Amino acid sequence: MLRIIFFILAIQCLFVQAYAQGRDTVPAVKLPQKAASPYNPKEEIVVKGKRFRVYNNWVNVGSGEGINSALPWTQYVLDVDLHFHFGKQYIQLGTFLSGDRFLAFNNYSAHLCYGKRWENISRNIFICAGPSYSWGFPLVHGIYDVNVYHLTGVCAQATYIFKQAYDLGIGLTAFGDVNSKQSVYGLRLELYFSGAYRGEGRKKAGWMK
Repeated sequence: MLRIIFFILAIQCLFVQAYAQGRDTVPAVKLPQKAASPYNPKEEIVVKGKRFRVYNNWVNVGSGEGINSALPWTQYVLDVDLHFHFGKQYIQLGTFLSGDRFLAFNNYSAHLCYGKRWENISRNIFICAGPSYSWGFPLVHGIYDVNVYHLTGVCAQATYIFKQAYDLGIGLTAFGDVNSKQSVYGLRLELYFSGAYRGEGRKKAGWMK
């Protein structure tokens, strides 16, 4: 299982590197080159007659499976991440819960991460890392202890979203959260909801069709 997770994470990193080098299979629908132009918070594009903001915020909701180094079995994982931009910089504020099954959680974690985003009409890629804070119930002699632990650590995530519409999509996230007591890592299925939509509009020169 661990090898599979690292393999998927490596593949995602290769996708990110290829995209960052400008290799796009659909050059006609690339976003404007944001890095080469001054930041305009109201910059928009038009896709199929609808207006979308280039610099936008989004939410990911994910569910999957994770491994906790302090436990001998895999666990269910539930996660919600909010993504904000400050100029051209992106911040992730999120939380994930892990437990033996849904609504039976023994580990809770919150994180604040800085990340890099690559977005176009068909996909949204985001990688990030930052500090985390975890609390939960340790396993002692086969049962979860009532004495709660509180620990700081480091969280890292890599997400690849396939867009079904410009502001809606589905994809995968490889994640890891490490502290002095345990390492929690795994894979989630993600739903993507962007706040880019600005209403109906008409095509303008230089914008996507």
